[in-house]
Amino acid sequence: MPASPSDRAPSVVFLDLGDTLIRADPSWSAVYRRVLGEHGVGVDPEQLRSALAQTFSNNGDHMEGPFEASESASYERLKRFDTQVLEVLGADLPPDPFFRSLEAAFAERAAWWIFEDVPGALQVMQGAGLRLAIISNWGWSGVELLHTLELAAHFEAVVISDRVGFLKPSPGIFRHALELMGVGPAEAIHVGDSVKADVVGARSVGIRPVLIERGSRGEGGEAAGMAHEPSIQPDAAGVPRIGDLWDLVDLLGLGRAEDAHPA
Repeated sequence: MPASPSDRAPSVVFLDLGDTLIRADPSWSAVYRRVLGEHGVGVDPEQLRSALAQTFSNNGDHMEGPFEASESASYERLKRFDTQVLEVLGADLPPDPFFRSLEAAFAERAAWWIFEDVPGALQVMQGAGLRLAIISNWGWSGVELLHTLELAAHFEAVVISDRVGFLKPSPGIFRHALELMGVGPAEAIHVGDSVKADVVGARSVGIRPVLIERGSRGEGGEAAGMAHEPSIQPDAAGVPRIGDLWDLVDLLGLGRAEDAHPA
């Protein structure tokens, strides 16, 4: 990042989770369809992808908070979303064990792909003395998932919406993260893939945003991306754009470790 009195190098890097560090593997809809099949519900893959996209879109403007931050409330929110997907599909609502199975499936290591640049780039940023933290719209199990994926050790704080009671782009979740890290907004940047959630949200409290555009939307990135955002985004004007975390390392002016990032 350019260093100047108004745009100095950050000491803290906040990172989104879905479609920034990880994506569903092989896709959100594939994991979803597998669990449906285990419970005797067969669906057409294209119809399921459409139902998921429609439901994400319909929930795009849902309450940003404050809302109840508890494990039971988090589960009920996920269950409401899954119920809406099934209603769009015209499928009969299965009993509660289905929803528990779906929640458990997305907590498994096999359900997620860690982008190949992530471990090495995080290591380089840590080695340069940067403090790293997560700010993510995620269910209650987001913290445990980071441990399952062996990523948790990279982060000083993990701020998950369902454990805070605010969803991005609410300023509440960003202010909570700043308080946890003990820094002011001028000392931090936030990296994420959503203009609304990450760019607008970070700017609302004075954190400098960086937009990551991995090109993974659709099959792999459909969940975290929710409704696809237009390619022309006025709210992202002037925001640095990167393709992966190695671009972020370059943007921050850090040297790439040869053993971490082969040529």
